[in-house]
Amino acid sequence: MTKRTHDAPAASADLSTKEGTNDLIAFLVGSFILVLLVVMAVEAAVVWLESMLLPILQAVLEGGQAAFGHETTSLFALGGRVISLLWPAVRGAYLPQVGQARNSFVVVVLLLMLLTPLLPPLLGALAFSRLVVGRVRSMQERREHELAQIDRRRSQFLTDVAHDLRSPLMAISGMAHAITDGVVHDDETRDEYLRSIRDKADKMSGLVSLVFDYAKLGSGSYVLDREEVDLPELLLREAAVAYSDVEDVGMHLSVEVPEDPCRVFADPVQLGRVVANLLVNAVRHNGPGTEVALLLVRRAGVAYVVVADTGAAIPGDPEELFQPFVRGDKARTASGGSGLGLSICRRVAELHGYDLTLVQPYGRFGKAFVLRCTVV
Repeated sequence: MTKRTHDAPAASADLSTKEGTNDLIAFLVGSFILVLLVVMAVEAAVVWLESMLLPILQAVLEGGQAAFGHETTSLFALGGRVISLLWPAVRGAYLPQVGQARNSFVVVVLLLMLLTPLLPPLLGALAFSRLVVGRVRSMQERREHELAQIDRRRSQFLTDVAHDLRSPLMAISGMAHAITDGVVHDDETRDEYLRSIRDKADKMSGLVSLVFDYAKLGSGSYVLDREEVDLPELLLREAAVAYSDVEDVGMHLSVEVPEDPCRVFADPVQLGRVVANLLVNAVRHNGPGTEVALLLVRRAGVAYVVVADTGAAIPGDPEELFQPFVRGDKARTASGGSGLGLSICRRVAELHGYDLTLVQPYGRFGKAFVLRCTVV
């Protein structure tokens, strides 16, 4: 089965995307609120502790009993009381007695109390800045890692495409030289060579077209030719086209598409291409006797186009199936395929604002590709 996923990096790692920007903003807002709540809680605890300590210090300075009846209800009031206690010491009222250890100690404690309420906001700002720096650095590292992966996949992809083009080109060149050099004498062999040249040229043309379409759809400038489309009509048309291909390989095609109108705002050519590709994919990667099903399931405001089959489930991470650049030896199959079909389907779905996912198992079927469409 062709391999899967987004070719783009995770949106949360890319600040150039709307999703990535929103993710960072959500993180910043959440972190700020969390740090603010912690700072407020610590600040309240500091104010409470200092309000309990102030009357004791005042009593020590005045040589009397602690005035526990006074309450400090705010940070500003607390600061005012601390300053009022320190002011006489600054003016010298207590300086003559500074030699007494208790007064010196109390003055130091009062100064610390005056500075302590400033610590939670400063520490909170430091913690918030470290969270932001750590988050941005993590996103940057993730983005760089994903870009490196894409470069490796792109290099492998180009190598595979070059291989797939070189092999038929060499075969075409050899057969063409054999014909033109007079090596082939009988008409039957010449016709066989010409048919082989035609088939290989068609395969090369199809591969080049897929690469071109993939690049075009991912360019960011491609615009869908959207209109109101009757989804059941489109699905039944694609099923009729695929029917003979399914039956020719010994498979069975079942269609469960209600004929009630179900309209979507879509590009009929591109949407039909997605359905056709999913049907071809099911035929190409399953054996004789497999049942292939085309289903339409309606929900409130949503229509699900399902291409399912009774073949074996696909091992590994489903997200790997839509990767456009994963096409090493492990992904090569005897059935051929460019490795771009599902990637193109995913891009077309995203351009429409739809979702294309793999679900396995799906009811009585081994697997199913499910296209979620928004109903007009």
